[in-house]
Formats: sequence, C-alpha cells, structure tokens
Amino acid sequence: MGIPSYFSYIVKNHPEIIRRFSKELQLHTDERHGEFTINNLYLDCNSIIYDAVHSTKFSEITSDSSKIIISKVIVKIEEYITLIAPTTCVYIAFDGVAPLAKLDQQRERRYKSWYQSDITHTIMNLKKTDVWNTTAITPGTVFMSELNNAIKKHFGGVLGVTGCKYMISTSDETGEGEHKLFAFIRDNPGLHDSNTRTIVYGLDADLIMLSINHLPVCPNIYLFRETPHFIQSIDRSLEPDKTYLLDIPLLVEQIRNEMSGFVGGEEASGSGSGNGSGNGSGNVNIVYDYIFICFFLGNDFMPHFPSINIRTGGVHKMMNAYKSTFSSGDSGGAGAGGGADGGGKDKYLTDGKKIIWKNVRTMVEFLAKNEVGFLKEELKMRDRKANFYYPTDTPEEMFAKFEAIPTYERELEKYINPYKEGWQKRYYQCLFGFDLADGTEKLEEFKKVVCENYLTGLEWTMKYYTSGCPDWRWCYKYHYPPLMEDLIHHVPYFEREFLVDGGGVGVDVTPLVQLCYVLPKPSLNLLPEKLLDKIVKQYDRGDWYGTDFDFIWAFCKYFWESHVQLPEIPIGELETIVNEYLLER
Repeated sequence: MGIPSYFSYIVKNHPEIIRRFSKELQLHTDERHGEFTINNLYLDCNSIIYDAVHSTKFSEITSDSSKIIISKVIVKIEEYITLIAPTTCVYIAFDGVAPLAKLDQQRERRYKSWYQSDITHTIMNLKKTDVWNTTAITPGTVFMSELNNAIKKHFGGVLGVTGCKYMISTSDETGEGEHKLFAFIRDNPGLHDSNTRTIVYGLDADLIMLSINHLPVCPNIYLFRETPHFIQSIDRSLEPDKTYLLDIPLLVEQIRNEMSGFVGGEEASGSGSGNGSGNGSGNVNIVYDYIFICFFLGNDFMPHFPSINIRTGGVHKMMNAYKSTFSSGDSGGAGAGGGADGGGKDKYLTDGKKIIWKNVRTMVEFLAKNEVGFLKEELKMRDRKANFYYPTDTPEEMFAKFEAIPTYERELEKYINPYKEGWQKRYYQCLFGFDLADGTEKLEEFKKVVCENYLTGLEWTMKYYTSGCPDWRWCYKYHYPPLMEDLIHHVPYFEREFLVDGGGVGVDVTPLVQLCYVLPKPSLNLLPEKLLDKIVKQYDRGDWYGTDFDFIWAFCKYFWESHVQLPEIPIGELETIVNEYLLER
C-alpha cells in the first residue's frame, strides 16, 4: 500500500522522471549514447503473487491451484530478470513477518477485502463459488511455505548468464520485502557506488521514499514497475501495461530545487552533483526533510490529517509549511543560509537520524494556525463531490456507488462541523470514541496520550525508513491523528527520544502469531485446526474474529480507505496461546 495517492501525485507533478523502459533508454545521468548496463536488480515480489492470482481463471479450486500460481510467479520473476539483464546481483524478496505497526494495517485490510468481496457477490449476483483466497499470501500459511521452497529450489545458488549472483529472502525471514532490500543496500555500499546502476521492482509507493532516502548510498537507483490502466486518466502519454522506470536521481534533484527555492532573497544550492546524490550535507538534509514532512500525509503506519490530503494539494501545503518554518527567524534553514552548506543541524527538521523537534514545532505551529482553514477548504470540495449523481441501473454502477460511499454518507463529518463552536471536542468524540461526559480535564489527558503516540510514530517511521525497525511492538493506536492545534502543545522544545529501550524493541512475532493476528473469520481455515480450536474454544476468544464490525470513513474518498472498529487482540496473550499449541504438537 505505502503512501495513499503518492504515485499519482508523482505522475502529475514530476512527469519528467517517468521513462519508458528499453535497452536503448538513455537516463539523465548517462553521458553515453545507446545501450546502458544495469548492475543490480532487486525485486519486491509480493505484488507478483497477487498478479499471478488475478491473471488465473479457476473453474474450481484444487490441489493444483497453488502450483499454478507458484509456477506463474517464477515465470514472471524470470521475465523481469531477462528484461533487465543485471550483471552483478539479483535479490528476490518476499514479505516476512512485519512490525506490529504494519500488522494492524494488514488485519484491517484483510477484513475489508473479505467484506468488499461479499458485497461484490451480492451486487453482481454471483454464485458463492470457490475462489482462491489471497489471504493465503501471508507468512505462516501452507501456500507461502510451498512458495518459499519452490523459489529457493529454482533460484537458489543460480548464476545468471552474465555471472550475476542471486540472493533470496522468502517469507520465513523476518521483515517486509522492500525493507529487506534496502537493508541490503545499506549493508553493501560497495555494490552501489556511483559507477553502478540499481533497479528496484515493486508497486508500493513507499519504495519511492525508500529510494530517495538511500540515494546517498546508492546514487544511481531507479524504480521499475508496470503501469496500471488508471494511469491514462492522469497522463495520456503513458501506456497501460507497459514498463516504466522512475528516475529517482532526477526526482531528488527536482525535490531539492522545490524545497530550497528562493527563500530569504538567496537561492539555496540544490542542483546536485549530476547524479542526484548532491554535494554537502545541506543537500542531503533537505531531502531527509522532504521524506519527514510526507509522514504527515499518511502511510502504512500513520494516518493522514483530514486537513492535509495528497489528493487535494497536501504535498504543496506541507512544502509551504516547511518554507514558512525557515523563511524567517533564528533557525536559518534550507534557504536562509542553511541549505547551501548544511552548516548546522538546527537548520533542518531532521539530520536523517534524529528529529530536531524545535524546528518541527515551528512547522506544526504554522499548520495549527491554518488547520481549520484547510479543513473548511477540504469540506467544501467534499460537499461538491457529495452532489454527484451515481446511477444504479447496472450491477457495475451499483458497485461504483458502493465504493464511493464515503463521499455521500457523511454524517460524522457533518456532526463534527468545523464551522460550529466546539468542533474540536466533537472530533475526538466521533473519531476516537472519547466520551465527552468525562469532562475537559480527562479530554486533555486523552489528547496528551494521543499526541505522544503520534510523535512517537513520527520518530518510529523515520528510523524504520532510514536504519531498520526500531521497535517491533510499537504501533499507532488510533484511526485518526490528533488535531494540529493539540499536537503543538506536546512537540518538545528540546531534543527528546520518544522511543525508549525495553518492551518489544528487538522482538518480532512468529509467522504463526502474525497469521492468527491478521486473518478475518472467513479465512480461519488457513490456521491449523487444533490451534483454531484452542483460540476459539479453550480460550473463548472467538470475539477476536467477528463479521459484523462498524466502519468509520470520515474524510475518506473510497470505501477501501475506511477504518474498521476491530476488537483489540493483545499480542502477548495470542503468543501464549500459540506457544502452548506448539508445545502440545
């Protein structure tokens, strides 16, 4: 998933970085003419499994169905390797166990996927025939074990025709696929110097952020993906189902220029070194700041602010907030004497490792002052869309109306209503479940807890993107962020580490625990029968797996963006049950 709508934003606002892939393609960093060489190809492969499933029409589900899918995955990986023809290294990665922060998102997504499929069958009047359950694409299932074995057998120890080395990390190795790839890049700088080119395949938008962040280590890195059909509605020059590269060095060059601009009467040095990696820490820090401000726009671990949405100019709002932070005052900044030489960490939001909270505080103060105005603008746009007429003459039209339900069923938004006094209290009442009868003092205590959880999330996400998972057991506990006007009261004035040692810092869950955690009730057949009996019957925890939970979609555009009111599953209790099962086997 990654960052909602970010890929579309890139296509609209940075079309120059999108290059149709061919052997003769000349990238902007390549001074030669004609054919160029790719040294490394790194594949984030989970999307390939889904493509294999969706491209297969099953008359019925049999024991051979999984074999067909696995075969298609292997063929597709081979196609990509043949197309790119890397000379040095191929890294094939699948998602392993993810941090708890991601498991909550996976659990919610799988429930919505089942619910939406059920609605589809009802609207389209389809028979409830067997379909291959994509929830099986989760670490710990029999299918993933079979896929792991097949991938290792087929690619393990292989040397390509050019003598390149094959690296494999399957779902039985901890970590999300893309993060395993970039950990390898960090750990092997010699393979990624300025004389090499690396292509990363994957569909997640956060691969763009990871690539941007690792440009100082891997200065010639490009993303590789097919183009989905919807892309023509954004850019008619792009052909669906064709292969394109995203030129990350050029993107970073454009970001630096946009972030630096002309602030305080002088231009910050942001043109870079020709390969996008930049000269001096200032250039690098500007890019780190860009990554950081995009955290406010939401990702797999943190929600976006209702007042700041990528679809409605959210990136530009964050850019303006950033420029406002450094356009005056003592902080200096990207264009006030700090961007050109990077002469001091007080001139940025982050140095790539630590957050400089006093500068973040200044930016959040700007956002807080403009929050209600931004929110009113957002609601005006949503009001216009609410008047759109959805015909329901055909099943397809009925389904389109269902998908757009957050745009016209907006009771919570109308109740919160930022035009009426007290809207802030109603925000926490509706979107966080706070009981206003508990009084103002309790509300302020609650806000503090939410704000500190959110600030911890900013720190956690930055470290996860830059150096690996800092705490496998941390998660953001709410569906929505706090209001900026409350967040400003809790952003530190001085240096502070929100993530403290202890707890679950280095303790990831097992694949079987993850499986129990994320499965919706209709997919519980993927669990070992005795384990399911232990959870549901012996421990009476069937309430973890219901089929009638409420949805919240305030400030969402599509149903799939909505939030599900799922019951909490205490991870420690679940681990105890799973460990008992394993001991009794």
